[in-house]
Amino acid sequence: MNAITFSTLACPQWSIKTVIEKATEYGYDGIEWRGGSQGHVQPTMPAVQKSELQKMLVDTGLSAIAVTAYTTFVSDLAEERQSNLDELRSYVDLAADLDATYVRTFLGELPEGMTIDSSMYEKITDCLTMAADYAESVGVQIAVEPHDDFVRASTILPILTQLQHPALRVVWDIGNAYAAGEDLRESFELLKHRVAYVQVKDGMKQGADWQLCPVGQGHVPLAKAFAWLLADGYEGTFSVEWEYAWHPELDPPEIALPAALKTVRELLAAAQTESV
Repeated sequence: MNAITFSTLACPQWSIKTVIEKATEYGYDGIEWRGGSQGHVQPTMPAVQKSELQKMLVDTGLSAIAVTAYTTFVSDLAEERQSNLDELRSYVDLAADLDATYVRTFLGELPEGMTIDSSMYEKITDCLTMAADYAESVGVQIAVEPHDDFVRASTILPILTQLQHPALRVVWDIGNAYAAGEDLRESFELLKHRVAYVQVKDGMKQGADWQLCPVGQGHVPLAKAFAWLLADGYEGTFSVEWEYAWHPELDPPEIALPAALKTVRELLAAAQTESV
C-alpha cells in the first residue's frame, strides 16, 4: 500500500508536537518536513531536539519521508555553489538523524541573462554528484524538485541521464507540471524510473492564471496520473503539498489536510482497481 504523507508547508504555525499529533489523528502515514529559516526543522537544531522528534515518530509509527533544503546550484560563482552544497550536506545529516529517506533540493531560478546550457548542466551535475555521494554514505537520497526554471521534466532529464547515481532521484509534483503547461503523460514517461515520491496538489487554470484549490476539486488530472503510476508498479509515497504558508487565503490545515487525505485515498483506490 502506498504511504500518504503531508508537507509541513501546510501548517507553519503548528509546533512539531502538534504536527505529529495531527498527522496521527488524521491517519497520515508520515510527514514531509519543511526546512529553511521558516520551516519546522533545521540542521542547527540541538541534538536533544532531534532525538525527541525522532522518538515521537517512532512512538507514533509515522515516517519522515523527506526534509526540504532550499538549496540551489545555478549560480555562476563557485563559492556560492559550494555554500549551497555544504548546506545540502548539513540537511543530509539532519535527514539521517530523523531517519528520513530523502532530502529535497531545488536547482534554482536562473540569474538574469543566463540560460540553461551545457555549462549550466555541468555545474549542477558536479554539485549533485558530490551531494549524492555524501547522501549515499549515510543512507539518505537526494530528491530534486522540478521548480522555477527547471519545472518541466525535459529540463531535469539531462541531469538524470548524465548522473545515473543510485542516491539521486526526482520528485514528481503533478500540480506543478500541470500548472507549467506540461503534458502530464510526457512528464510521467520522462521521470517515472527515477521518482522518489509524488507530491499532490490541485488547482484551476485559466490561461496563464493558476489558482490552488482543495485536492480533487481542480483541473489537475490526478486520477489519470495515479492510474499511470500504479499501473507502472509505483509503490512509493504520495505527499500532500498544501501551500498554506505561501497562500494564507486557503483553507487552514485543520480543514484541508483531513479532506486531502480522504480524497487521495479515494483516488488511489480507484486507480488500484483500474490498474488490476
